[in-house]
Amino acid sequence: MGAEIRTLSRAIAGPVGAVAIVLAGGFAFVLIISSDPVLAYRDLLFANFYSRSNFALFVNRMTPLLLIGLGVVFSFRAGVFNVGGEGQLYLGAMAAAATALAFPSAPFPLAAIIAIIAGIAAGALWGWIPGVLKVRLDVNEVVSTLMLNFIALLTTEYLATKPLRDQTAYGAVSFVIPQGAWIPEIPGLPGATSGAVIAIVVAPLAWLALFRTEWGANLRAAGSNMRFAATVGVDAGRQIVVAMLISGGLSGLAGAFYVLGIGHRFEQNFSPGFGLVGLTVALLARLHPIGVLATAAFYALILNGAAYMQIDTDVPRSLVGLLTGFLVLLMTARLRGNPAPA
Repeated sequence: MGAEIRTLSRAIAGPVGAVAIVLAGGFAFVLIISSDPVLAYRDLLFANFYSRSNFALFVNRMTPLLLIGLGVVFSFRAGVFNVGGEGQLYLGAMAAAATALAFPSAPFPLAAIIAIIAGIAAGALWGWIPGVLKVRLDVNEVVSTLMLNFIALLTTEYLATKPLRDQTAYGAVSFVIPQGAWIPEIPGLPGATSGAVIAIVVAPLAWLALFRTEWGANLRAAGSNMRFAATVGVDAGRQIVVAMLISGGLSGLAGAFYVLGIGHRFEQNFSPGFGLVGLTVALLARLHPIGVLATAAFYALILNGAAYMQIDTDVPRSLVGLLTGFLVLLMTARLRGNPAPA
């Protein structure tokens, strides 16, 4: 137990230090450009807790980041650089919306369950394709997942502007899904999707699966060294495909939760880059499922806080993009001779 605590402490020290350095540097920048830097940073870090409605928005922002980040952990632990979270998210959202619209008379919770399963399946399929391409044809997964992102975005754009478009609404959006498929709000927190509760539960389950099961050990072995894994009887190719199925499925679940619990329809541009930010969340957490829970909350905090900061002060919300960029650089940089974290 003591060794595990020390290991966890060392794993936490790096991200916490990087966050502290970036926030300090950001404050120095705000001092230069803002007439009220204290108000700006107070909004950035604490505006999410000013009211229940603000906190509900924070919960809704954290949910997709947490699920996509956990999906990235599974794929990266298997040695696959899955950068297709955005496409998997969009396909999951579209599949959930289309399924809910196809069964308008289905009662709750049956309609919601069917739509969620469809979202997971669509995201998993979009993760399975690059996994199989890598294992069978040695196709670089970065290229394949990026290309599949474009295909997914264009496909969902067509569906939202043609067969599923609500002509009475502004923009490329689908019809409102039947209420039988809506996910309920968190009690006492109006506007916050209860999908967040499921997402939070997934984090410790992912940790158990990866670090306390034989399957998780095999998956991590495949990601560390495929040849060594093969010598000890681990089917590395199968582990990669399964990891990509899980990774895509979690991103698809994030899309389903958005449609069923927040937007209640598919919107062409509902994601402000959740796929890329989810990837950053996983990297900041050093690919640890419990760490992803903390980093997803941190990113949701500053992304939402940036909007409040821009309203109350003269600091643009693009500052957060600058800060997150520096944060990624700090987390991915390694001093020469230092080993990468386990």
